[in-house]
Amino acid sequence: MRLDQLVSAHTGLSRRKAREVLQLGGVQAHRKRIKVASKQLRPGTEVAVSLDDSLGQPLDLVVPVLFEDDFLLVVDKPAGMASQGTQASDLHDLTALLQRQRPGRFLALQHRLDQGTSGILVIAKDPSAHLGTQFQARTIGKTYLARVSRHLEPCTVDLPIGRVRGSRPARFGCTGDLLDPRPSVTDFRPATAEETGGFLPGFWVVATPHTGRTHQIRVHLSHLGAPVYGDGLYFGEKSDHLWLHAWKLSIEHPITGARMDLVAPPGRFLGDPA
Repeated sequence: MRLDQLVSAHTGLSRRKAREVLQLGGVQAHRKRIKVASKQLRPGTEVAVSLDDSLGQPLDLVVPVLFEDDFLLVVDKPAGMASQGTQASDLHDLTALLQRQRPGRFLALQHRLDQGTSGILVIAKDPSAHLGTQFQARTIGKTYLARVSRHLEPCTVDLPIGRVRGSRPARFGCTGDLLDPRPSVTDFRPATAEETGGFLPGFWVVATPHTGRTHQIRVHLSHLGAPVYGDGLYFGEKSDHLWLHAWKLSIEHPITGARMDLVAPPGRFLGDPA
């Protein structure tokens, strides 16, 4: 049986809709994307189908470039856009957009930001320009800005983070029944009036993570009883977007060794000048 027939038969989707899902990258066999509608699979192959009717057409927008040379591309990722392909599509994410705008160019994410998080994202333009060693050695300086639900005194959270067993969608925590908890450390302090000049009113904090766990800042702030505004997964105040921004990043250029202090202005937090 052709793969589009198989998907249609087991999901109730029409053959046409099944082919659309395939073209988006929403069908995986043995956890690998397959886009060929005529593909025939061996009996016993596990097939997963993911559908997201909210995707619409892949976006075509200008992403602000903070730095670019022959080896690195540093951009200011928009909030609401995935860093890389999701289960439902490998056409609607930032990496796919940049690849369409730079056809044939080697592009490799060096780290990720949550879909709702905006700010600095580093992409290698050459295989030699990886930052893995710096991330592992924790020599990279990361600074985030977040709007939270209450005032927070300066503090450090040093608690392991792991996936909450049985959570759907996947949720992470630093207490309770956790799968594979790993050491996680984040410093927090209130943002200064100078740092938040012109921002919308609210409680603003600066977060400095010393490790890189999934949802680390969000989990630690929720543990402190000050979840990120708009973070429904971790019990934050309701909002139409996540109020978290990757503000500053300090790295060594992987080829030249020069220190780079990168900044992504948090313009989406500014209030109406009127």
